[in-house]
Amino acid sequence: MLASGIIAFVLAGSAVELVQDQLHHNCGMQPPGSEGAGTWTCSDGIGYLGIAGILAIGWLTVVLSGCLIALLVRPSRQARPALVILAAVSAAWVLGLTWYGSATNVQDQYAPMTGAEYWLEAVGPAALVSVLGIALGLLSLVPTGPLSWILGLVATILLIVAAVLQPGLSLNIIPAAGLLAASTIRASAVETTAGPGLRRPRRPGTPRGRTDR
Repeated sequence: MLASGIIAFVLAGSAVELVQDQLHHNCGMQPPGSEGAGTWTCSDGIGYLGIAGILAIGWLTVVLSGCLIALLVRPSRQARPALVILAAVSAAWVLGLTWYGSATNVQDQYAPMTGAEYWLEAVGPAALVSVLGIALGLLSLVPTGPLSWILGLVATILLIVAAVLQPGLSLNIIPAAGLLAASTIRASAVETTAGPGLRRPRRPGTPRGRTDR
């Protein structure tokens, strides 16, 4: 869990590139006939400190909460739902914030597309994969046995794929993948500990191959 948080922090710069260069938050397109017609004019780096801070708050909250759950909550029956729900919150945090920013902070009077359309173009595929991964992660809580950790493993892989499709989401999607991985490890550990089942002990004086009923 902590490792995924560190990796996400290293890739945090891609989040600013996403909101500025692809989603055009706090940007406006130059009007037709002007010298810079068809080009975007955006705020300087200071204008994106607020966005970076909000995303960082989500990252820090998820990483710290995930580490505490993994360390302090021993019963897997309680820890796994908490880890998966926290992963869902992390993914929803970044997807919701980038969508809202695109819908409200893009001055698209002269742009060929609306802010929401830019979001769908830049984030849509990764968002779809993320939602599918979170759905499988939640579904992995229902069954027991191999199916549970297989679903968790697939869900983790899908979130990693989402981060590859759109690196700008990595700050919050990679920790979510780490949370799903932690939940999956808990599921596989429970199965390994439980084993195939316990045999009934043979009572003294009972021939091998026979047990009293």
